Amino acid sequence: MKQKNLVMLGVAVGCGLVAAIAVAKLSAGSGRGPETIKVLVAKKDLPVQTKLEAKELDNLLTWADMPRGLVPPDAVMSLDDVKDKELNRTLKTGNPVSYSDLGVGQSIVLPDGHKQITFRSTQVDAVAGFVRPGSKVDVMYVERTPSGKARAGIILKNMLVLAVNMEDRLKDGSKPAIPQVESVSLAVTDNQARMLALAEDKGKLKLVLRGNDKANAKVVEESGEIEWLDDPFEKQKDPTPTPATSNPKFDTAVLARKPVPINTLINSDNVHQYFETVRLENIPQGVIQNPDDLKGKYVIKALDEGQYLYKSLTSNDPVDVKKPDPVVTTGPVAPPPPAPDLKALNRKLPRFEQTIQEGGRSKRVIWMEVSPGKWKRFDSEREADEYKHDPEPAKPSSKD
Repeated sequence: MKQKNLVMLGVAVGCGLVAAIAVAKLSAGSGRGPETIKVLVAKKDLPVQTKLEAKELDNLLTWADMPRGLVPPDAVMSLDDVKDKELNRTLKTGNPVSYSDLGVGQSIVLPDGHKQITFRSTQVDAVAGFVRPGSKVDVMYVERTPSGKARAGIILKNMLVLAVNMEDRLKDGSKPAIPQVESVSLAVTDNQARMLALAEDKGKLKLVLRGNDKANAKVVEESGEIEWLDDPFEKQKDPTPTPATSNPKFDTAVLARKPVPINTLINSDNVHQYFETVRLENIPQGVIQNPDDLKGKYVIKALDEGQYLYKSLTSNDPVDVKKPDPVVTTGPVAPPPPAPDLKALNRKLPRFEQTIQEGGRSKRVIWMEVSPGKWKRFDSEREADEYKHDPEPAKPSSKD
């Protein structure tokens, strides 16, 4: 029994020694930093299409220690592999150089009659980075109309990609840098350049990568009308279209608030006593629209209440008013003529209908020329038919 206890005690002591040794090794190893390797990095910011000439490599690139976890899988490990190569994306200071960053200079030739234009893009808009120099793409434009509806259309087809500017972005320190698209350059004509500039300013541009099959190769650049696709989800959301309502355009017109005597001088004190403005869809030609334009002018013809004020009825000077000659009557007074049929008489006079805004409502009124050059407003057709004209003054009799 005692021998069995001694054996168990020995085993426990042995396990303890093993554990102590393991802890000591782990503690010693935890003081070391992450494993690093030497990689070729940019010595300064290098824009896209930078030529890595052999004699300039010392000014452009340098060797640096970088944690193995941050090194791209295709990092360049030899200076000979970068000599006389050209960058196909932008490298910031300290970015490692990868084989995918290198290309051969002058590989993309600008077609005759074309120019180069560059616009901002993102990794998603550039087909997740699959758009490369030499690719053929269609340009899709997405906008929101003034009515709030969205629509999309292909504005350019079969466009040649000249360059793609990319930048390394680190989301955190534990993962390698991820190239992200910043801008794309296309070969364009003058008209296409103007269209792209306007589209980039008004809405959003997305690139659609074309395939290399024969059907896509036959498609030429098109400049016809754009085929728009309205937002189908908006239609499902609101299946009943809202009828379009046209807002009529109203103008203002000045009319007499009360009778205005002839040769009345209009000034700041009485302009709003005599006149008011109304809003109409259509105003008569020559009518004054702003009562402030009357200040300092004379009304050279008496106005009735509700009568429009035309420019021809105002002047900078008063007019001479002649007194009528006295009426001389001889002989017996003739009996008055029979009363005329007012309705028949008024129906022969010029008249027109008009819709005005009065008190915040639309109102239909009738204007009738009750005497030459004198118009009067009536609120109904019946009122116009039953209007009684002022009796004409008796003409003086001439002596034989």
